[in-house]
Amino acid sequence: MESPFSDMDWLDTASNTLDLAIQKGLYTEFSHLKSDLDRIRFIHNHRSSLLSNTFERYLSSTSSSLTKNATTAINFRKKGNDYFVNKNLSRAAWCYRASIALSIINSQDMALSYGNLSAVLFELNHYHESIRAIQLANDFYPNELKFKLVFRRAACYHKLNDPERSAYELKICRDLIKKTAGLDRKKIDSFCKEMDQLSGQIALLNKRKEEEQHQEQEHTKSYKNLDDLIQHSQTPTETLATCLLKSTEEKLDNEFCPPSPPSPPRSVFLINESNLLLHGPNEHVPCASTTLNVAYSKDKGRHIIANQDIPSDSLILNERPYACLLLPKFAYTYCDHCLTSIVIPYVCPQCSHVLFCSEHCQQRALASYHQYECKHIHVLKTLGIAFLAYRTLTITDHETLWTTITQTTIPNENEIKTNSYKSDYFSIQKLITHTEQMSIDDLFHYSLTAYLLSEIIKSTNFLQCNQIKKRDTEQILLASILLKHIQQMICNAQTISITKTNQIDEIIFDNEDDQDEITKRFASAIFPTCALMNHSCVPNIRCVFDQGYLRVYTARSIRQGEEILNCYGPQKTLMPSTEQRQNVLFEQYFFKCQCEGCIDMIKSQGDKMTNGEN
Repeated sequence: MESPFSDMDWLDTASNTLDLAIQKGLYTEFSHLKSDLDRIRFIHNHRSSLLSNTFERYLSSTSSSLTKNATTAINFRKKGNDYFVNKNLSRAAWCYRASIALSIINSQDMALSYGNLSAVLFELNHYHESIRAIQLANDFYPNELKFKLVFRRAACYHKLNDPERSAYELKICRDLIKKTAGLDRKKIDSFCKEMDQLSGQIALLNKRKEEEQHQEQEHTKSYKNLDDLIQHSQTPTETLATCLLKSTEEKLDNEFCPPSPPSPPRSVFLINESNLLLHGPNEHVPCASTTLNVAYSKDKGRHIIANQDIPSDSLILNERPYACLLLPKFAYTYCDHCLTSIVIPYVCPQCSHVLFCSEHCQQRALASYHQYECKHIHVLKTLGIAFLAYRTLTITDHETLWTTITQTTIPNENEIKTNSYKSDYFSIQKLITHTEQMSIDDLFHYSLTAYLLSEIIKSTNFLQCNQIKKRDTEQILLASILLKHIQQMICNAQTISITKTNQIDEIIFDNEDDQDEITKRFASAIFPTCALMNHSCVPNIRCVFDQGYLRVYTARSIRQGEEILNCYGPQKTLMPSTEQRQNVLFEQYFFKCQCEGCIDMIKSQGDKMTNGEN
C-alpha cells in the first residue's frame, strides 16, 4: 500500500513554486488579492509559468499507485498465519484484513484470507461473524479445502447452541472429504478425530435438550388443577390467562420441532439518538438539547449558551460528522465511511486504500464520494486536512452544492434568531475562515492545494458540464470553494480520538499502534454544530466519540446564560504554562486566549511579582 508520494512531497512542491513566484515577481501580485476566487484565478492564469507539468505528474501516477497487489496480499496473509500460530490474534486479524484489501476482488487469495479471518473470529468467540466470514470466503475458496470451512461453521453453530444445524454442517463436511481426492492421510485422520469429538458434543447437547424438554413436559403434567397451576406461576404478576396460554404454547412447541434455520446475524437495535439528549432535541437545532440556544454577538460570533441550569454529566449535543477522514495508518482498522471498528472487512473493488465495516457503508461510500477519490486517493491521502475539505465538497449532492454556494451570506443576529441551525452543507459554508489572519505564504500554499484538488475533481465525472470553457469556469469556482473549505477545516475540524476501553475485545488493532498508548487520535471530522462552541483551557464539557456520534456531556453543572465551552488545544491540566497554551492556540486559531484559566494564571503571576516572589 505504499504511495509514490510522501507527506512532504506536496509541501516541497508548494514551497518550490512559491520560490519561483518570488523570482518571477508574481508574489507581490498574489499578496494584494482579496478573495479566494481571485487567488484561484491567479493560479489558473499562471499555471504554465509556475507549475509546468506538476499537476500532470500527480494525476498521471494513478496506474502505479494502487491498486490490488496479489504478492503483497499473500505476504500479509503469511504474516497473519505466523501471528495466529503464536496466538497473537489481534495482529493476525489486522494482517488478514490488509490481505483482503490488497487482494484482487473475488479471487482465491481474498477467499483464503476471509477463511483465515474466520478462524481468528472463532478463537475470539465471535461466532456469528466467523460464519459471515466463511460465507464471504466460500465461493472462491479452493474446493479441496472447503471441508475446513464447513467444519468451522459446524463448530460455530455448536457454540451457538444450535445442534441441528451443526449436525447438518458436519454431514456436509464428511461428504466433502469423501469426494476430495489426494488429501494427506494423516491430516485426514486427525481431522476425522476432531469431527468425531464434535459429533459427540452435539450428541450430548441434543441429549441435554431432550432431558430439559422431558422435564418441562413432566412439570406441566404435574399440575392437577387450576389452583395448582396458579400457585406454580413464575412471577407474582403472572395472570391465569398467561399461564394457560404458556401451557398451550409449550404443548405446541413440543409436538413439532423442525430443523433450525441458519443462525441470523446479531440483532441491531436502532436507537433514536435524539431521545438521549437532556430534555429531548431542540426544535431549531436538532442535534442539541432543548437546554441550549445558539446566540450571536460581534465579539464572539455565533456561540452556544445554556437557556436553563444544566446538571453535570448531561448529554447536551449529539452530532454525526458531516464529513470525516481516517488517518492513513488506520485504514485497515476502522471503517472509512462511519469510523466504526472493523470486524469483517468489505472492500473497494478497485483500490486497496479503504475498508468498510458493512455492506451498507460499502455501498453508500462507493455510490457517493469514493468514486471521486478512488483513482487518486494515493495523492489525496498526502494532503492532510485538505483531503477533508475535498470530501466535504464531494459528499454533497450537486443540487445542494450549487444552491448553497449561490445563497450563502454572512450570518447576522436576526438570522440566528429566526432560522434553524442544522448539521448540513449550508451551515458548513458559513463557518469562519480567519483568512485575514493567515500569512500570504500559507494562502499561496492553500491556493495551490485547492487548485490541485480541482484538477482531481476535473478528472472525474463530478463536473456535469461538457463544454470546455464552462468546465474551466466551473472548475475555478469549485477550486475557490475548496480553498475556503481548507481554511475552514484548519479552524473548525475536530480531532477524533479513541481509548482502548472503547475497543471491541482484541480484534481492533492497528499494525503501527503503540500498545502502551491509552488514547489515540485516529480521524478528523467536521461537526457543523459542535464547531460553534468557543474555546476555554478549562472547558465545561467533555467530548466522546461513540457509534458514529460526537457526544458532548457537561463536565460540571452549568448555570442559565453560561456559554458552552470546548477546548481547542491542550487543556490547562495537561499544559500548565499559560504562555505555551496561548502560543499553540494563536498559531492555528489566531486568537489570544482570555479564558478563565488563562486570566486567573496571569493574575496569579502578577500577584506573585507584586509580593516579590520569584
